Amino acid sequence: MKMTRFVWLAVFLMLFQTLLADHLLELKSVSEDHVTLSVKKLYEGEITTFLLYSPAGFVFPEKVKNSDYTFEVDFEGPFFPIVEGVNSFGKRMYRVAPQVLRVPLEKPETRVISDIKNGEVLVYVFIQSPEGVVPVSLNLEGKRFRFFNLEGKWICVFKSFLEDGAHELEITFNGPYGYTFSLKKEIYVIKRVAVPMRGEDGAFDYTVFAEHVVKRGETLWSIANQYGVRVGDIVLINRLEDPDRIVAGQVLKIGRVYFRENPVTIVVNLFSSKLALYYDGVLLKVYPVALGRSDATPPGRYWVLRKEIDPALYWFGEYISPRTPLNGLGTRYLQLSDPTYAIHGTSKPWEIGKRISHGCIRMFNRDVEEIDAFAGVGTEVVVVKEDKEFPERIY
Repeated sequence: MKMTRFVWLAVFLMLFQTLLADHLLELKSVSEDHVTLSVKKLYEGEITTFLLYSPAGFVFPEKVKNSDYTFEVDFEGPFFPIVEGVNSFGKRMYRVAPQVLRVPLEKPETRVISDIKNGEVLVYVFIQSPEGVVPVSLNLEGKRFRFFNLEGKWICVFKSFLEDGAHELEITFNGPYGYTFSLKKEIYVIKRVAVPMRGEDGAFDYTVFAEHVVKRGETLWSIANQYGVRVGDIVLINRLEDPDRIVAGQVLKIGRVYFRENPVTIVVNLFSSKLALYYDGVLLKVYPVALGRSDATPPGRYWVLRKEIDPALYWFGEYISPRTPLNGLGTRYLQLSDPTYAIHGTSKPWEIGKRISHGCIRMFNRDVEEIDAFAGVGTEVVVVKEDKEFPERIY
C-alpha cells in the first residue's frame, strides 16, 4: 500500500512539474559523444538561452537547427538544463521539464543464440540495455515479435522460419524523455540455425607477461615472433580493430589467449577430405576440402584465432594482392591457433578434394565465405582421420 502511494505521489509530482513548465525537453538522438535535445516552448515568444549544467561545468550547444540543440558530452550526467526565453509580454520564461537529465550514452548489447530441440529450432535474442532503455519489438522478414522481461533480462524468442543466408534484425527501443530509436543486427542462418553475422567472438581467458612499445617499422608478425606468441593473441588481448594499423609508440600487452566453450564446432576428416560444421553438437552441413600432402595437416585440436576478408599473401617478404591468380588464399582466411595452419579459400577450385597444400585446409570460396559468416573467433576446429561418416551429433 505504501509503495502504491509512493508511485502515485511520484506521478503527481511529475505531472505537476510539467504543468508548471515553460519548456518541455525531448531526447531526439544519442551517439557516443553527442546528444540532440528538442525544446518545445509553451508560450508565444523566443528562446534566448539553452545550455546544460553538469558537475564538470557548463555545456554549450555545438549546433542549433530550429528547435533541436546538439551538445557534445562524454558522460551520462546528471545534467541540469537551463532554458530561458521571453514571452510576447516581455516576461522571463525559465521553468523546464524535466529538471534533471541522465542520457544513456551506452548502446544496448544484443546476443543471438539458437536452441535445437526435437528437430525444431528456437532463436533467442537477449538484450542488455542501459537503465531507462526498453526493447519494444523485433522486426524480421516482415514479422514482428515482442520482448519480455525475465529476471531483469530482456528476451525475445521465436520458432525459426528463416532460410539459409544473411538476414537483418531491427530492434525498436523506447528510451527516456520520449526517445525512440532502432538498432540493426545482421545474422547468418544455416538449416534454420541463426547466429550473429561472422559469429560472436568466443569467451576467452588470457595471461599477460610483458608489455611492448611499438618501434618504427615493426609489424604484429615481427612482434609476435619476438615474444614467441601468435598474432591473434596480441590482437585479442589488445582488442585491436585493425591489426594492420599499429603505430610507433603504441603500447601492446603481450600474452597468450585460452578459449572457453563455443556452440559452433568445425570437424575436418583427413580420410574423406571433408569438413563438417556443427552447432551445439548437431551436424548442420558438410563441405569438400583440399588438404596437405601426406600428413602435412596433422590431427589435433585447434581454435580459430583470427579471420580476414580478402587476405593478402606474404610470400618470403613479397606482398601478393588479394583476389589475384598468384594469391592462393581465396576470399576468406581463418587462422588457426597453430599459426602453421589455416582454413581458407582458393584461386584453384579444381584442386578441392586433393591432397595438395602445405598443411592448410582449402575450400571453395563460396563455402569458406559461409564458414566465415557462421563461425566466430574462438570456434573449435577438430582434425581427425577416421574411415567413417560424420556423426549426426558429437555430444
